[in-house]
Amino acid sequence: MEQKSPKSYRYRNFTVVFWFVFVFLFQTAFLIPHAITAENSVIIIRSQQISAYNEAIKGFEEGCKKENISIKAIYDLNGDTEEGKGVIQNIKDKGLKPRAILAIGVLAATLVKEQFPDVPIIFCMVINHERFNLQGANITGISSEASLADQFAILKELLGARKSVGVIYDPAKTGKIITEADIASKEFEFNLVKTEVLSEKEVASALKNIVNKIDVLWMIPDSTVITKNTLSMISTITLKHRLPIFCTSDAIVKAGALVSVSPNYKYTGLQAAQLAQRLLNDSAITSLGIKQPDKLKLTLNTQTAEIIGINLSTIRSFPDVVLYPQ
Repeated sequence: MEQKSPKSYRYRNFTVVFWFVFVFLFQTAFLIPHAITAENSVIIIRSQQISAYNEAIKGFEEGCKKENISIKAIYDLNGDTEEGKGVIQNIKDKGLKPRAILAIGVLAATLVKEQFPDVPIIFCMVINHERFNLQGANITGISSEASLADQFAILKELLGARKSVGVIYDPAKTGKIITEADIASKEFEFNLVKTEVLSEKEVASALKNIVNKIDVLWMIPDSTVITKNTLSMISTITLKHRLPIFCTSDAIVKAGALVSVSPNYKYTGLQAAQLAQRLLNDSAITSLGIKQPDKLKLTLNTQTAEIIGINLSTIRSFPDVVLYPQ
């Protein structure tokens, strides 16, 4: 029987190792680009540093961990359009190609929509988003306002049905909301008392004309009606007449309104991460449309309730209620 020399064993072992390494390197070279392109990476572009936006980012970061999504960077536009354009140009110059972008706030949402037409975009925290034409084949969004049905359901719980609900609005800015509210108010048996204004100078007289005809003032996100100049005046007149204000902003509750219903900001971020994962999982889907916020919070001004004599006990037991002052 032929005896193999130690040299022949070494040659055979070397050959086996060589082919093993070759095959490994070949497969690795083939798989690495695939792994990079398949990575679920996103970036965040924030309009500016405010607490509500930061809460949404916390939720998004938490959601991304659950969904195995990598956040490559967070960019801040500092609330300035020209600086924002520079930040976005810098992102493009670096050749950074995220598979999706989370845009927080109206400045970020509008600039990102303009500059990244081929990247799936998810926007959130944009008040009255319908004003800014945030639509497109690559646009997904989460509304910053509770649906009219959710708002009126809580209002009915607070005041009961067959009540007169007053609203002051600029038809150029929130006319569409009022058209939809006309339909929704009938379903909830509310009498909607509408007053149009074309400038903030008309707001005071509009309020004085309806203040004795309504049971509650419903304040919608209309930038003609809600300004630094009008907010204090509205609060003073409504408190004087013991008229509750119902709105969609906890900041307005802190300024004297009775109740706001608004998205839970952190949960908005979590919801955005879930939408991002759906977009990343299927490259054929580039938009999921505009979604309503999944989770809402109520902010109640207990001082205002005491002044105007409103009992909040029926809605204090709602989940996710914030009392102001705490």
